[in-house]
Order: sequence, then structure tokens, then C-alpha cells
Amino acid sequence: MTKGRLDLLLDGLGIKLVPVHRRRAPAESHARGTMQEIRGRYGDGHLVFVLRCIRQTGKNRDELWSDTIGAVSDVLVQRQDWALQRPGDLLGAFDDIPLGSLRTDAVARRPWPVRATLRTLIYHELEIRLDASSRLAV
Repeated sequence: MTKGRLDLLLDGLGIKLVPVHRRRAPAESHARGTMQEIRGRYGDGHLVFVLRCIRQTGKNRDELWSDTIGAVSDVLVQRQDWALQRPGDLLGAFDDIPLGSLRTDAVARRPWPVRATLRTLIYHELEIRLDASSRLAV
């Protein structure tokens, strides 16, 4: 079976997509649909940066849930200035944000949509770290 473009892109990030009927292992995800949606809407570069925000942090490297990937993408679309002007600071901020705990909090707030709740929680955490540091630099 030949790999599709998404699978080849993910190979470079050390991520493997697996069917939903199979339990995920580290560096695996069921989020094919979410990743295809993000690629189709914003392109490969955006998806790669979203996944780097998750994968390149010690605590978050396996938080490859569709809701988490979608929420991080939503935040980066809303605040493109963070990714364009301060990518290192943004990646550093994700080192300190416990995405797994935030996702657990968002799931506990159902029936509200998990992705939307998680987006708000992630945005708040990033705002504290990134906007506060820019105010201090002035």
C-alpha cells in the first residue's frame, strides 16, 4: 500500500496515523480527519507548526488527540502574530502548558464542545506567557 501525502508529511515528524479501532501508542494518532481538515484549510506549513507545538515538548509530545490538534490550530490561526513574530517563544510556552490536563478539564465540561473549550484554555495559557512577556519587554 502506498502512503498518501499526509502520511508522508507525518513521517518527517515521527507521527503515525492509526485506525480508530486500534489503540494508540506513543507518537500515534487517530486524527486523520482533523489533520486533513487543517491541511486543506491552512496548508502543510500550518499543520507542521501545529504538530511541532505539540510534539517538540517533553510533556505534550504524545497529546495527538484530534481535539488538541484542532484547538492548537484554532489558536494559531487567531494569533498568527505569535507564530510569525515569536515562534521560539511560542514553542517555549508550549513546554510549560500541560495539554493533557487542559484536555481532561475540557472533557469534564461536556456537553460543551471539547475543542472549543480546549481552545479557550490553551489561548488563556499562551496569553499569560506570551502577552505578559511582551509587556515586560516594553
